[in-house]
Amino acid sequence: MTPLRPLRQNLCAPLAGALLGASALLSVQQVAAEESAAERLFREGRALLVEQRFAEACPKLEESQRLEPSLGTKLNVAFCHERLGEVATAWVGFQEALITARTAGDAAREAFARARLDALAPRVPWLRVRVSTGGAGADQVAILLDGAALDPVAWDKELPVDPGEHVVAAAHQGEVFWQTTVALRESERVDVAVPAQAEAEEEAAPAPAERAPAAASRPARPPAARLPRARLLPDAPRDGARGEERSVRSAAPSAADRMVYEVGGFMGYLWLEADTTTQCSASYGECYLSLSDDNFLAGVTGFIGYTAMERLDLGVRAQISLHSNAGVLIALGPSVSYPLGEQFRVGSTLLFGTATQTGRVYEQGDGYSSDLTVEASVPLGFSLGLGAELGMKLMDGPSGALFLQTTPLFLVGADGVAASLPLGMVYRWD
Repeated sequence: MTPLRPLRQNLCAPLAGALLGASALLSVQQVAAEESAAERLFREGRALLVEQRFAEACPKLEESQRLEPSLGTKLNVAFCHERLGEVATAWVGFQEALITARTAGDAAREAFARARLDALAPRVPWLRVRVSTGGAGADQVAILLDGAALDPVAWDKELPVDPGEHVVAAAHQGEVFWQTTVALRESERVDVAVPAQAEAEEEAAPAPAERAPAAASRPARPPAARLPRARLLPDAPRDGARGEERSVRSAAPSAADRMVYEVGGFMGYLWLEADTTTQCSASYGECYLSLSDDNFLAGVTGFIGYTAMERLDLGVRAQISLHSNAGVLIALGPSVSYPLGEQFRVGSTLLFGTATQTGRVYEQGDGYSSDLTVEASVPLGFSLGLGAELGMKLMDGPSGALFLQTTPLFLVGADGVAASLPLGMVYRWD
């Protein structure tokens, strides 16, 4: 057996190294799998958000956040709950995101979260649970809100809850002795008084078994018990916040995610009046251009912008069109666009541009006139003006919406004025 001992010694070290390497490789693969699962869930959740399938998007985004917490995912989760109508859950989520963004020094996301908080605050329902222990200590009485234990520090304090029905129950030493159901609407404040056990028994409250089916029939919703903790500790930094976010989820709501694009076509009316009087090359007389002020207009319009604050888009709008007098109209400039409710958009633009039109030249002198066959293009010259935007949503698309839109404008140049009234269809990606 002695000759085999050196062989065993020679094999032990390589085998141990191989096992350690395999173990490390499996650990790396497991981490990579978790990261890829988080990224996949986020991408799927974002796609569902775009399709406005919020009930399916929220669970995927929440699971992505659980696997790999990030500020961008947290904002998307809160936004998803807002669109579901769970305004309290969204309000708390944006509050947590605000604290995380402030801690990380992310001013853009902090401003975004603050804007959402300001918009949601008037809509949040509040529930106050007043508790009378009847001589029993807080360690013996448990208050349940939607089946989750409510921390004693939250008793007798207003708590943010989502609109809808909520079940408040009281238990002593593990046995429920009282419960009730309360319905809240947006912006509503309701107080619920929980009686002492002796008072509840005297009132012959319904047995928990009779209430259980009603509670069980309620749709699934996030446990309300976590809402008071976020409300009571608004300044505590959230655990697991990352200093750097290298995954794709950090892009929401980054600058790229706030970009807005719009492209469309239009037809309409153009009124164009230019200075057509010039000196003729002939020895005497004046030269005039016979032009029509009324023109048929057709062209394209576009907008590229950035959502600077709550649904307010800042960017550049451009219009390029041809008209019936063989000329063009070009105008562009800084623009602001804002939605009025869910169906309409309004905006305004400071425009810089020019226009041209073509006409026939004729010569006029003392006592005679002579038509010439020469055609000339008359420029409006460098012009300044204002434009407006009024759009009505016709339908939602996979990544934006289709609008019926008019963008009238008025230009004043050194050699004349122009005004247009177009009407067309645009698609807006946002």
